[in-house]
Amino acid sequence: MAGPVRLGVSYLLDWVVVICFAAVGGILTYISGFHRPFSLTDDAIAYPLKSDIISLPVVAIISLVAPAVIIGALNVSSAVLTKYYKSQGDAPSGLRDKILAIAWETHVGWLGLCTGLAVTLFVTAGLKDMVGKPRPDMLARCKPDLANINKYIVGGFGVNLDSEAPPFVTSAICQQPDTRLLDDGFAAFPSGHSSFNSAGMVYLALWLCARWSIAIPFLNYSIAGRGTMQTRRHTIGTTQPSKAAPPLWQVALAFAPIFVALFVCASRYADFHHAGFDIIAGAVIGTAFGWASFRLYHLPIRRSKGMLAWGPRSEQHAFLARSKYDDDMCNEEHGRQSMGTELDYLSTNPPLRVHGGDPHQPILENSSSEPRGGDTAYHAQQV
Repeated sequence: MAGPVRLGVSYLLDWVVVICFAAVGGILTYISGFHRPFSLTDDAIAYPLKSDIISLPVVAIISLVAPAVIIGALNVSSAVLTKYYKSQGDAPSGLRDKILAIAWETHVGWLGLCTGLAVTLFVTAGLKDMVGKPRPDMLARCKPDLANINKYIVGGFGVNLDSEAPPFVTSAICQQPDTRLLDDGFAAFPSGHSSFNSAGMVYLALWLCARWSIAIPFLNYSIAGRGTMQTRRHTIGTTQPSKAAPPLWQVALAFAPIFVALFVCASRYADFHHAGFDIIAGAVIGTAFGWASFRLYHLPIRRSKGMLAWGPRSEQHAFLARSKYDDDMCNEEHGRQSMGTELDYLSTNPPLRVHGGDPHQPILENSSSEPRGGDTAYHAQQV
C-alpha cells in the first residue's frame, strides 16, 4: 500500500476528475446546441407542452442523494450489527479497524456512484448538444411565424404548408421569447432523466446485490464436466445442497431501484418530452456507466462477502509513484531479479498455468517445483 499522503492525494485526484466531468456536463446543459431542421407538419413533434412529471431536482435526489444515504447507512449498520473480520480466520477487529473499514467502504461506494453519474451527465449533455433532436412538444414551444415561412425553408421540396412534400425550416422561425425553453425543445436525444436515473439506480441495485450476496445459484460446469460420470454426479450432489435461492424480500429490495428507474423513464414518455427511442438510449447509457463504475471500485457480485470494495492502491498506482522502469533498474543494480510478471520466469523454467480451484482465478507455478498431486497435473493440462 502506498504512503498515507500519497494515497490520499491519489484518491483526491479521482474526486477532482469526477467534479470536472460533472462541471463540464452541467455547462453543456446550459449552452445552446445544434437545432435540427424540422417540418411544421410533423405529427411526432406536435404534442402539447406539459410540465415535468418528475422534475430535475427530484431526479437528482432519487439518483444521487438517496443512494448515497443508503450506502452510508448500510455500511454503518452492518458494522454495528455484525463483527468485522479482516480476513478469514482472523480475530474480530477493534473499534479503530471498524471505523476505517466503514470509512473506506463508504468512500469507495460514494466515489463509484459519483463517477457513474458524472460521466453519464457529461456524455448525455454532449450528445444532446450535438444531435439537437426536436422533442415531441417542440412545435408547442416554437410558436412558428407561419406568415413568413419562405424565409426559413432549408430543405424539402415544398414552398408552403400545403405542398405535397412539406418543407423543412430552421428554429429561426420560432417566436418563443424564452430562449432557454426553446433550446430545451431540441434536447430530445438521449433522455437525460432516463440516463442519469438509470446510472444511479443500476449502481445502487448492484451495490445492494453485492452487499447481501444476492445472485442466482449456479453449478460450476467447468468442474462438473470433468472426469467420469461418477465424478460428475458426485460434484453435482455435493454442490446442490450448498446452493440456495436468496430471500425474496432481499431480492425485492435490491431490485426496487430498477423499478424506480423504469418509472422515471415511463414518465418522460407520458409528459411528451421524449420519444421511446430517446428513453431507451438514455437508459442504456446510464446502465452501462452505472455498471462500469460499480465494477471499477467493487468486487463482482459473486465474489463479494460483505466487504465490497477493492483495497487501496499500491505504491505503483498512487500519486507521484515510482515507475516500474525505475524499480527494474534498481533491482538490476543490486543483483535482484524483478518479480510479478510472467516474463520474469523466462530466465529460469517456464511456468505451468495451474488452476487454483476457481476457474476464473488461475495462478502461476514454476515447472521446476514438485507436483502437488494428481489434481495439480490434471489442472495444468486443462487450463
